[in-house]
Formats: sequence, structure tokens, C-alpha cells
Amino acid sequence: MTLDELLESGSIPDPIELTDAELTRLVRKYKGLVKKQERDQAFWSATNKNLERAYEHLDEKEKELAKAYGIIQEDLSVASRIQDAVLPVLKGKMEQELELAVYHKQLAEVGGDYYDFFKTKDGGYAVGVFDISGHGVSAALVMTYLKAQFMMVMENLDSPKEIVERINETSISFLQAVKKYATVSFVVFQEERLRYVCGGGFGLLLSGGNQFPFEKKDAFLGLRRKPFREHELPFRKGDLLAIYTDGIVEAQDRNRQDYTVQRLNDLIAGNADRPVDEILTICIEDYRNFRVGDADDITLTIMRKRV
Repeated sequence: MTLDELLESGSIPDPIELTDAELTRLVRKYKGLVKKQERDQAFWSATNKNLERAYEHLDEKEKELAKAYGIIQEDLSVASRIQDAVLPVLKGKMEQELELAVYHKQLAEVGGDYYDFFKTKDGGYAVGVFDISGHGVSAALVMTYLKAQFMMVMENLDSPKEIVERINETSISFLQAVKKYATVSFVVFQEERLRYVCGGGFGLLLSGGNQFPFEKKDAFLGLRRKPFREHELPFRKGDLLAIYTDGIVEAQDRNRQDYTVQRLNDLIAGNADRPVDEILTICIEDYRNFRVGDADDITLTIMRKRV
């Protein structure tokens, strides 16, 4: 039997008859296999050590990421509390004249939906509801910026049109630089009437058996330098006003159908005789039963004139 036949057979015959040349080949082949085994063992040993070091490094990075995530979550929690703290409450003349209910929910810990109450130059009051594009920290920071802008401008102006135009003029460069914009519904209340500007926002006034949806053809804050239009409506004792962002009306059901402005306005109008907190509860329950899940920040304010 030759060496090649022996190797191919896979069995060891007895006795083995090999020539000197074949025996020499067998020894060389054996030594080659031993060296290959040694190389393979060295390779896998080095690989295992590298893997061990890599896992140790990954474990260290995981601990660092966990620590960083904890810091971020703590910062977001603080930011959320700060954002909640800057949301307004009724007081003074506004508290005496308005019955108010508000549903306000951010999609993340912080967000861009924002509502606020302001004193006007002549001693009256105003309400603003805003929706900054995007979500999260960047939208929340823009919200804080706009709040400060409105507070400064309100000291010198009392016309909704002039106020919103001034804010747009002073803020447009900044908003375009950070690639943000904001919808705005801004309402100034006066004796038995209200004046408003609406750029991309939503509003509904119920007065004397009539429905007055807000005219919302103006541009958003931060999009372009263009005049805003001011509208005037009656607002007397018992009248109901709802101002909201698109979080509810653009929500979708399992069939990808929108909730719609019409559905929300009809629901508000159909329950207008109820207290405002009951109207709000009915609207939010209907929204929750409709939508698959929250997809945007949500702000819905409902107010009734007391006197």
C-alpha cells in the first residue's frame, strides 16, 4: 500500500508497508500538521484575548453610555419640570372673566406646543397658542425664546396684528437660522369682543348660536416677512372659545383616516352648554378612542366668558 492509498483509506492496516521515501513524506506531512495546529492554536488564542479585551472595552463603554443616558434623562426631567413651571395660570381680571380648561401634553419629555396668557398695554389680557415645528429639546428652546419675545413686545403694543408682526420681524432671522417655525393663534380680549391673528393655528368661537371658525390663512411665524391680518368677533357673556394645535385633528386611526377639524369643532359645538372642563374631557376621550397613538404634541384650550 502506498502512502497516498493509506491516507485516502482512513484506516490503518496491519502491517504497514511503506518505502523509505513514503515514510519520509509521512513524517514531513505529520510535522506540517503539527505546525499548522500550533499556528491555529496561536491564532485562536490571540483572537480570544482580543475578544476578551474588546468585551471589556464594550463593558466600559456600556457603563459610560448608561451614565450619560442617566444624565440626559435627569436633564430632560428638569427641563420638563421647568417647561411645566412656565405654563401660565389664570389670575386677576382674566380669572374673573373667563372659565378655562386646558389639555396640554408633549410627545416627549419636552416639546414645542405652548400656550400663554399676557397682559396688554391697556390693562386687558390676551391668550396665545403656538406650535413650534419639530419635537423635543430644540422645539422647547424655541418656545422659551418666543415667550420672552412676546413678553417684551406686549409692553408696548396692544394690537394682535402689530404684536405678531413685530415678533415675526424680530424673530425670523433666528428661526430661519435654526430651521424652525411656529403656528400662532393670538387673541386679545376686549369689552364684548375679541381680536385675533391666526397663522396656521386653529380656533372656534361659539357666540349667539353661531359658529365662527378662525380664519387661518396667514403665514407661520418665521417663514416669511409678510403682513398678518387681524379679525374681530363678538365675545359676550356665555360665549365659548376653543383654541388648539394640530395634535388632535391630524391624529389618525387604524385605517389612516384623520380625526379632522370638523369632528373636533362639531364635538365642541354639540356640548357647548356643558361646563368647559366637561367639554374638554369629552373631546379628549373621543380623541383617545379614535387614534392609534399620540403622534404629536397636543394643546386644547376651551374658555367661556363668565361676565
